[in-house]
Amino acid sequence: MLSIRNMRKDDVETLYNIALRSFQRDYEKYGVYPPLINQKRKRFLPPLIFGKTILSEDVIIGGAFVIGFLKKGELGAIFLDTCWQGKGYGRQAIQKIEKMYSKVKIWKLETPAESYGLHCFYESLGYIKIGEKEDAGSGVRCFVYEKKIV
Repeated sequence: MLSIRNMRKDDVETLYNIALRSFQRDYEKYGVYPPLINQKRKRFLPPLIFGKTILSEDVIIGGAFVIGFLKKGELGAIFLDTCWQGKGYGRQAIQKIEKMYSKVKIWKLETPAESYGLHCFYESLGYIKIGEKEDAGSGVRCFVYEKKIV
């Protein structure tokens, strides 16, 4: 059974290593990891207060950074260890996060423009592409997605 808890300091090393594995293909393609990964300090850039730990039967399988404020939310990142990908855990995790933040009515997220599989995944969850932007630091072009909860 999948569960989600607030990220704890003792989760960070495990989650950091999972994030590196999870985003390795992006690194190979774009030459950079997502901005949430601080390679010099081997930690995450967002404060842990926004972090979530994703578990399956008490085993850490991934994490997420989520901001929910009033009726707006942002899924800053979600990542699963590579051996857990493609098995429905990402879908379950996003659905659980959306329920955890039940007051949020508009969700946003960004994903690389060339990550076609992720586009299909987010669209299958009800997210709609609303724009494009280029990351100022890396030059990576991203699609901006939004989901309205009615």
